[in-house]
Amino acid sequence: MTYLTFLRGNFRFIGFGFLLTMLSSYGQTFYVALYGAEIRAEFGLGHGSFGAVFSTVSVVAAVSLIWLGRLIDRVDLRPYTAVTLAALTGSMVVLSFAHSLWLFALALFVIRLCGQGLTFHIMGTTMARYFPQDRGKALSLSGLGLATGETILPITTVALIAAIGWRNVWLATGLVTAAALLVLVPMALKGFDRRHRDYLARQSDGDSRLGEARDWTRLEVLRDPRYLGAMALLLAYPYVSTGVLFHQAFIAEIRGWPIELLAKGLISMAFMKVLTSLAIGPMIDRSGAVRLISVSVLPFIACFAALGASNNPLMPYLFLGALGVGIGMLQPIMSAMFAEMYGVRNLGGIRAMSVAAMVLSAAAAPATFGFLFDLGVSIETVTIGCIIYMAAAALLAFLVLRRHPMPAAD
Repeated sequence: MTYLTFLRGNFRFIGFGFLLTMLSSYGQTFYVALYGAEIRAEFGLGHGSFGAVFSTVSVVAAVSLIWLGRLIDRVDLRPYTAVTLAALTGSMVVLSFAHSLWLFALALFVIRLCGQGLTFHIMGTTMARYFPQDRGKALSLSGLGLATGETILPITTVALIAAIGWRNVWLATGLVTAAALLVLVPMALKGFDRRHRDYLARQSDGDSRLGEARDWTRLEVLRDPRYLGAMALLLAYPYVSTGVLFHQAFIAEIRGWPIELLAKGLISMAFMKVLTSLAIGPMIDRSGAVRLISVSVLPFIACFAALGASNNPLMPYLFLGALGVGIGMLQPIMSAMFAEMYGVRNLGGIRAMSVAAMVLSAAAAPATFGFLFDLGVSIETVTIGCIIYMAAAALLAFLVLRRHPMPAAD
């Protein structure tokens, strides 16, 4: 089935996934980092201390996601989504009025939990669950929402901050999310009852298990060597990419690049993510996601090699473009891989556990990268360390997955 044919038959539900991933942009590291200079000045924070605040709220959000994320396996999708977006809206409004550090941190915690965490978790779980034959295409198309946000938001946000101030921009984002909650989400989920009935029928018949022997529990997954091997690599990606994106303003400063140049570089990241995501979807449907996970390290290594190589003004386009290729591969591969290996009945809980671990990994990056920069460690040294780390993790994942292949389906 081609993308066009698939999209014609599932336009509303794919639009739902697209919308959620686009709204997740407000909780992503790249978006919060755009306000870095203003937030540090407002609350008197250094690079390391701001990174510590960001890391702390991200850790708490990740722990919360372990429990809240599994509820999607038991709660109707519509109220689950509504509560998530309502909390995201409220937290952005609160942040726009926060004048104390503790209230700012509380609002940022909810933004990280509902933005980066739950909205993306809802998309990944639902697309993998409701499209057993075409989950690669569904995940790729829905994931384009984040690429859209990465294309539009950096330049517009930088311009809006200069024009109306950072607090008013956060207030405006809350209003945008409220409009999506009240108007767009109900439209996108029209006809969901029929889709869910079809899913339940497939579960009863056992037809949804494409490659996996059965539906695994979270405890069984934690004991599986394949899961631990794959997670060794999956934890490396958010750590290194978050470290770079969170400190993008500082990296631009020491490289002599205007922040507007990095904002344009983020467009190249989004563009490459779109191309890669569209290319990887059919590959997942044909050959499976498990075979592709170790290969996904190559663009991440290319990203850090470019970042550490030169101060040339073209480098933001190269290293962010390579990062876009890596993320474009990773997002659909990860969600499809868990469905292939462990079934879809408990997919929400398995994804929540895995995403929480990845958020914890990402949460360590702002503080550790920030303190390294405060200590005067060069960007070249940091990039070399990241390359070594990712290469070792990829080798470990490859060896474990090769030694413990997927069991045959019943």
